Amino acid sequence: MRQDKTSLQPVAGEHWPSWWPVVVFLAAMAVLIFLYYRVVWGGVPGLVVALDHCRELYCDFVRQYYPTGRELLISGRPSNGYFYSSFFALLLVPLGHLDHGAAVSWWSVAQLIGVGLLLLPALNYYPRSRAAFSLYVVLLALSMPLLHNLKWGQVSSLVTGGVFAALFLYQRGRAGAAAVVLGLAVAIKYYVAVVAFYFLVRRDWRFLVVLAAAFSLFWLLIPTVVLGPEGNWSFYQTVRERVAHALATWMPEDINAQYMPSVVGRWLGTGAGRGVWRLLGYGVFLANLAAVARLIRRGIPRAAEWAVALLFLSLPFAIETSWPHYFVYLPFAQTLAWSELSNLPATERRRRWYLWLLLALSIILASMPFFQLVGRWQDYSRLGVLFVANLSLFILAHALTLRQPAAESDPPEPAALPST
Repeated sequence: MRQDKTSLQPVAGEHWPSWWPVVVFLAAMAVLIFLYYRVVWGGVPGLVVALDHCRELYCDFVRQYYPTGRELLISGRPSNGYFYSSFFALLLVPLGHLDHGAAVSWWSVAQLIGVGLLLLPALNYYPRSRAAFSLYVVLLALSMPLLHNLKWGQVSSLVTGGVFAALFLYQRGRAGAAAVVLGLAVAIKYYVAVVAFYFLVRRDWRFLVVLAAAFSLFWLLIPTVVLGPEGNWSFYQTVRERVAHALATWMPEDINAQYMPSVVGRWLGTGAGRGVWRLLGYGVFLANLAAVARLIRRGIPRAAEWAVALLFLSLPFAIETSWPHYFVYLPFAQTLAWSELSNLPATERRRRWYLWLLLALSIILASMPFFQLVGRWQDYSRLGVLFVANLSLFILAHALTLRQPAAESDPPEPAALPST
């Protein structure tokens, strides 16, 4: 199994920096951020109301996931508004057998697991740079998309964290486990399958075979065994019809949509020309795939991280359901860009000051302080603030990787990289 030699991975003999200054800094930041949220919004109920419509914590869980878990083995149908796989519905069945309070408590545990998975890249940053490690944690704590995910009780943190977990395992020589984890994430929410493009370009056929097998097991075989062939087919038919109805009616006009044609339509004040913007978005998405393939083949430093970041950053150009919580990957890409800019020679950093502006724009726009500054979630979403934050980082990422030299060749590596 080939391993990526350009990744941000711990290597044998690498010494981790002293941990206590980082702990002190992050403890101080945690106190300040907690006080910030407390002073501005007063607590969880205030945040829930401020972030979006629906005044209830975990609104998607309470109104869609929990009812689906309760009724799936009885009626075989998803609840209204449920747009996910039958496999994910089966995962919700145990929660559906609990009373409401206990189910919400266990869903809080699932949300904490999602946050923990999102923190995995920090373990790669820490040995290289304590500053990058600290920056990533702070950006995540102030991330509007992450707070939006927690408000709704959504699964974007879990599936994006699943991608980070798969990359984390793959870099440490555990390719089979990485493929299974990625297959699990894709079986819950399909759009993260875009990350498989990295392994396709690398021609890691064993990984792709295990990924396909894991996805087939989770998405098709298990639900078919439990629900029966007709029951599983009927479930997916119901979901498909509901998604088609949503796309044909309310979804394009929803102000929360950060999909490029939706945002541009709101900027222009008209939905006319949406088809043209959709084609342009697909063109950007495909051009990005070509650019990602090129940087993987060139073997630039941190190719795995850059590939994952760019693939995520391209989603708002192609995925119509690009809700604010989809953007939980932004702190990862922002920290990666900051690390790259910080490693430039001093004269080069000054000469390319405009790249720092792009990074600052992305960080500021995607943060809770800027969300507070805008004042209303309706204005924040209608203006496409997260789309602009994503776009500026997308441009920056390509500027940083376009002419980056290939990594120096290393001596042959063992099949499994040692963990530290």
